[in-house]
Formats: sequence, structure tokens, C-alpha cells
Amino acid sequence: MIRERMECKMARDFQTADSIQAQLEGAGVDVHDGMKEWRADGQQWMRSERKYNERPSRESRGPKTYYQRGPGKTLSAEQIETITALVAERSESKAVADYNRADEIFDQLQSEYNVNVDDKRAEWALLSEEYLLNEADSSFVPDDDVQMKIGKLLGDRILARKCRDFDKADDIRDELREDYLVEIDDRSKDWVVVAPEGARWADGDEEGDDNNIVSKQEWNEEDDDEDSDETADDSDIDAFMEEVLGSSEVDKDGVSIEEGDSSSESLDETSLMALTVPELKEILKSKGLKVGGKKAELIERLLN
Repeated sequence: MIRERMECKMARDFQTADSIQAQLEGAGVDVHDGMKEWRADGQQWMRSERKYNERPSRESRGPKTYYQRGPGKTLSAEQIETITALVAERSESKAVADYNRADEIFDQLQSEYNVNVDDKRAEWALLSEEYLLNEADSSFVPDDDVQMKIGKLLGDRILARKCRDFDKADDIRDELREDYLVEIDDRSKDWVVVAPEGARWADGDEEGDDNNIVSKQEWNEEDDDEDSDETADDSDIDAFMEEVLGSSEVDKDGVSIEEGDSSSESLDETSLMALTVPELKEILKSKGLKVGGKKAELIERLLN
């Protein structure tokens, strides 16, 4: 009966569990859930026995000590001191069950300092630094500007998960994977940069034309090309579109005004490899195709 009662409790069938307990008590059996023991000698549990192996209350344990996670790159020494004091005050408020004040401090930390508190790990960190780069397991280490962009996306993902917006959190995870080659480990709260899928990094003077490899420098240059897309000169783009699509007039969106498509003959892999990412995107745009992705993906999309 005791086992059956425990199974009911595990299944959250408390009504049946209570009914079984009443039957046990009627038979003179006293069950102590805290100690996981039972007795039928007619004696009462002693106070010292009732406290045996029971978890102490939060008041008896006192407030937790929290530690900073990450370097706090955008914080001054004074701000770190203020945040540390607020986190300690919040811990003390929780210890005395003043949860209203604890919640006020939590909101203040997030709104004023962009800081999140992890109660389970007893840590606080900037949202952009709660997940840290694992350099030892990464294929390469991105520069500081890229790390800041990745950190911002990771912080947005944390907030999405807190709001239970898991679709948005998954979208951010996919964006990090596709645009930055970033894989996230939620258990250890770190991230790594992996090699492109189906490829490996080139070594030394190794050529990548006949092999599925790429150099880190080439990968970074593709990122630079993508950034330059925003500042590309319109006249240069128009001239390029006329050269690739033929001598026909093109409109402001880069679409040929004449009927038909004269570009199919010129879209061979060799000529496409010589183009920059912004130029490839203009061709894709003129054909009504998706323009996101790395250079190799853009070329494959055009060839297909």
C-alpha cells in the first residue's frame, strides 16, 4: 500500500494517495514522507526525528552568494560595484521571503544594466555575456565586433526563452548557426564556432577549387562583402547588372525591362565565383530568388 501510495503521488493522483494514507492510519501505520519511513508501534515521531534529514528552510540557510559571469566589457568598475550590491540585496530579500522587492531589483537590473540573474547557478551576467565563447573547442575566434553581434543575439534569445517565445528563440539559434557558424550549449552556457558544414578549413597554400575546403580569411572576406552591400553605389550595381544580364535596359530594381532572360548563358560557375556577394545578391534579386546565405550558397542557388 505504501508503494501504491508513492506511485499515486508520482502520478499526481493525490486524491487516491490520501485515501491510501487514511487506510494506513486506520490500520495503525504512520508514514513519515520526509524520512521515507513508516512505523506501526503506536509511538509518535520525536521532534528530533521529524527534523532528521529534512532540508533546512531558506531563512536558516541565509542568502545566496552570487558571482559575476563574464568580463562585463561594457560596464565600468562603479557599475559592477552597484550591480553586485543590488544582486546581494535581492538575495537577502528572497531569504526573508520579500519577493516583491526581489522582483523589483530583478527588473531594475535588466532595464538599467541589461543584466540577467541565474538563481540556479548563483550567477549574474550581462545578457550578451551569459553565454561565453569556448575558444578551446572553436574552429576559430571571431573578432571583437562579431563577438558583440553574436552576444547581442544570444541575449535576445535568453529574453525570448524567458517569455516562453520558443519560436523566436529557435529562429535566433538558426540565425546564429547559418550566419555565424555558432553552435550553442545551453547546459554549459557557452558557444563555439564550427567549420562550415561539409567542409574543412584550408591549411597553408592548399587550394580549394577542387576540394570542399575554405580558408578562414576567405570566410571572413565574405562577411566583409556582405556588409559592403549596404553601401554599394547604385551606378556601379546598374553597370554590373547590364554587363551580366546583357545590354538590355534595367530598371531601378535591377530587373531587365525587355522580355525574356538572356542571363542563363552567362551564369556559369567560373564567372559567378569571380563576383562579389553584393553582385550575386543583385542577380538573385532580379530572378526573385532568396538572397540570404554565404557566397557558396548564393552561387549554388543561381546554378540550380
